[in-house]
Amino acid sequence: MSVPIFRLKRLESEVAVIPTNADLISSFPSVARDHAQWAVRALPDSPHPFQTFSVRVSGEHISIPQRVYHDPLGISVGFRLGFRSKLSRELLDCIFTRHADGFVRQKYLGRIIHSSNIWVPPFVLLLAGEYVIEILRDIEGALPQLDRDVYDDFVRNNPQFLQKTKQRIASYWDCYYRSVSAETYPGFRILCWIEELTKRPGLRRTP
Repeated sequence: MSVPIFRLKRLESEVAVIPTNADLISSFPSVARDHAQWAVRALPDSPHPFQTFSVRVSGEHISIPQRVYHDPLGISVGFRLGFRSKLSRELLDCIFTRHADGFVRQKYLGRIIHSSNIWVPPFVLLLAGEYVIEILRDIEGALPQLDRDVYDDFVRNNPQFLQKTKQRIASYWDCYYRSVSAETYPGFRILCWIEELTKRPGLRRTP
């Protein structure tokens, strides 16, 4: 899985450089913070600092890492052997979808994509705005099984995020995948699914 040399304009919210694993707890809303504490304790130290950006989930601002660099094989023995909750495992899987290695992102996406928990959509949709077409195909294939209400709520509460995702999908297709027609490109198919959500009547933004 090759990594193209391609730099997009950085989101204005991508300004925080976080030095410790403990800061990753803020990647999740307060309802999941207790489990997030257990999850991040299982992580090895990161070899590099990493940046975060802000989105809204359930009316709260959370800070998700743009990329993480932890070695998945370095997860604590106790955590890997099962001394953790299923929810803590899911939160850690979410964090690894932000890994610098595309194969790692794809692996951990497969573990979370069918979850209906409110903190999952930003991690999935972030990958929709990236360049790895194999990951885009995985997301497209899962669309019929996704919880439309959960994704709709996230998208409606994050219009700037949605706009950036649209721009990134179009930019990566234009730069790397013009051999694939726009009608069949999985990024655009995902975008159509997202836009259909926002056209549904009777749904309001989370306060």
